[in-house]
Amino acid sequence: MASEICSFLKSLASESRLKILMVFMDGQERTVNQVSEAVGVGQSTCSEHLMILKRAGVVRSEKRGKEVIYSPDRAMITNKLDELSQFLKQCC
Repeated sequence: MASEICSFLKSLASESRLKILMVFMDGQERTVNQVSEAVGVGQSTCSEHLMILKRAGVVRSEKRGKEVIYSPDRAMITNKLDELSQFLKQCC
């Protein structure tokens, strides 16, 4: 559990990744190109950030034809926040 919480927190410990998450605040799915344009970073850099977020369970992806569509994984985010809350209540 601690390693998953650590991975979750590390994925959010980047200004660029937080900006990427803010792109999804409207609930819409987006391609890497759409996210990179909205955030103002290169496509390869954006892809790297999205993969970090995906590994941590913050976003999910789905391949549709040639494109990969990203969206926030709201259930996983809620779960990780609940785990973090429980962890902090126990230790502090």
